[in-house]
Amino acid sequence: MEHAHFFKRSAVYKVEGDDVSIVDVQANNVLTPLDPWMARVILLADGQHTIAQLIQHMTSQYEEGAPENLVETIESVITRLTESDAIELTTRPSLLPYYLRLPIDEQDPKEATQLMIQDGFIQAKQ
Repeated sequence: MEHAHFFKRSAVYKVEGDDVSIVDVQANNVLTPLDPWMARVILLADGQHTIAQLIQHMTSQYEEGAPENLVETIESVITRLTESDAIELTTRPSLLPYYLRLPIDEQDPKEATQLMIQDGFIQAKQ
């Protein structure tokens, strides 16, 4: 895995307390709960940071030193999230659109829906 790549959310998400879920906005906002590792990566996937920066950040969270398999764990999480289209890897930083930048409950529903339709993220309901 190329650690110089940037990682960004490509799915709408919801935060409820310590729980983070992916929201399927095409299927009546069906929630898919994420395990804590995936949740952490989704929350940090702002399109402005590289995988190397993520690894550095996560390593710094362990006062006694990071576990030996930390890099492999992060790479596995990123692989699973990219395979499920929850995040995307890019070679350059990018700005997230409004509807991916904030948790769904912090968005204006009308504005978010209009922007999603405009961007082709979702189809307009007939």
